[in-house]
Amino acid sequence: MYSAQEILYIVLAFCALWLTAATFWLLYQTAAILRNVNETFTQLQEAIEKMEAAVSAIRNKVESVSGTVPLLMTGIKKIIDFAVEKRKSSKDDIL
Repeated sequence: MYSAQEILYIVLAFCALWLTAATFWLLYQTAAILRNVNETFTQLQEAIEKMEAAVSAIRNKVESVSGTVPLLMTGIKKIIDFAVEKRKSSKDDIL
């Protein structure tokens, strides 16, 4: 039969085996969680880059249009002034 010390060593060996298995399982689970977090951050970064590109495109379009708005407003003002003068002159001709 086995002595008490041999049984202790067998129990300690099984405990070390289970402790090692639990440690590696915990390490695997931690690595899987960190991998999922990394994938999520990668997707988030790609989404932010797409939004930044869209905002930049919109800003560039607004900047390119903003240069022509004063010219357009000046033209509209001249057309309105011309229409008002034409209407005044046609009213004066009637009187």
